[in-house]
Amino acid sequence: MKKLLFLLVTVSLLTAACRGGNQADSEPTTDTATAPTTESADTSAEGAAIALLSPEDGTIPMGDAELVLQVMDSATNEPMAVENLEVDLSMPMDSMEPMTTMVVVEPGEETGQYKVMTNLGMQGMWMMEVTSADPAMQGEATFELEVK
Repeated sequence: MKKLLFLLVTVSLLTAACRGGNQADSEPTTDTATAPTTESADTSAEGAAIALLSPEDGTIPMGDAELVLQVMDSATNEPMAVENLEVDLSMPMDSMEPMTTMVVVEPGEETGQYKVMTNLGMQGMWMMEVTSADPAMQGEATFELEVK
């Protein structure tokens, strides 16, 4: 009987610890995120400027997500296609290596637009680092995404 009581108390404590934080202070959980924000972007006179166009309503669902990036020539402010657009998505973790997720990048429907398909499987702050590795038009930008 003592073993059963000990087991129930242990499971209860672990469950409470995994919930993390005071439930009275937390907001209800939803499958949306706040609007993505640009942490920094390369806006030099020469090179590529990269912007996050979508989602338009500023929400990103937890789980499968499709984002749209726009690459523009900084000198002319015209949309432009680049040969190699690299996108890395990661979530910084305390005392551990950052969590990463797979990303698929495809050209969009318009010149200079790129679709980024991924799965954001955990709540919290995600960092999206975008780099144009095209030798003719290099540029980079970092976007901060909060998934709730």
